[in-house]
Amino acid sequence: MRSLRFLLILFAVALLSGVAAAQPAVNRAGIVVRFGNGEVFTACVTFSEPSISGLELLERSGLPVISQQSRIGAAVCKIGDEGCDYPATSCFCAREQGRVVYWAFYLRDQDGWRYSNLGASNVRVGDGDLHGWAWGPGDTSGGAVPPDLTFADVCLRETVADSTTAPTVTPKPTAKATVGPTLTPPPTATAPVMPTSTPVPSPSATATAPVMPTSTPVPSATATVLPAGGVSQETSTTSGDSSQWWGFVALVALLLGAIVVTLRRRGAT
Repeated sequence: MRSLRFLLILFAVALLSGVAAAQPAVNRAGIVVRFGNGEVFTACVTFSEPSISGLELLERSGLPVISQQSRIGAAVCKIGDEGCDYPATSCFCAREQGRVVYWAFYLRDQDGWRYSNLGASNVRVGDGDLHGWAWGPGDTSGGAVPPDLTFADVCLRETVADSTTAPTVTPKPTAKATVGPTLTPPPTATAPVMPTSTPVPSPSATATAPVMPTSTPVPSATATVLPAGGVSQETSTTSGDSSQWWGFVALVALLLGAIVVTLRRRGAT
């Protein structure tokens, strides 16, 4: 009897460990984007993979992105409404007083922003990382710099402020800044109000409730990334499967029932 009980307990513990291990780990990385007019966009991106690329992090932030692949990784040509429409134009089509105006890419470390010499698709992103993008004139050694924000400013501020919304910092634009886009969130589709129908009374039968028309939800707009020759990324969303827990509860109940039946039989004998 003790051996049977011990084996059943070991089996239940092993099953519970397998269910817990099946739950995906959640990683977070932050992103900071400074547009040419000084407007700043921030986002905290969650992902279940051990790591993703810098280009995937930018695309999962929700901003439309156009990129061009090269031997050192993807160069970002356009973010939102600011940049160059590659391949219709060069990825570096913008000029200002003889200098190239482009999206400069930075990585955040303990000393501040560090200019990246690799394209975003060749940089790996892990839990707690922070990437920055800034639109402005520059060269191969650097360009416009993102605002001085940290990972805690982007991903942990909601812990202090009790808010899940990523912070948006809007500094005063400089006189030479080019006009950038104004980020307007897409409108939320509202289901139409169903009309009230009044049934016509019948002298020989009771009124039948009218059949309400079926409302068709309005599909939300999906931003399309147009990288020709670049990297086409797909975003995968992983969610926990609550059905695993119900299956585990049912299995434990079945094991307990087997133990009770065994004990009753041994007691009868």
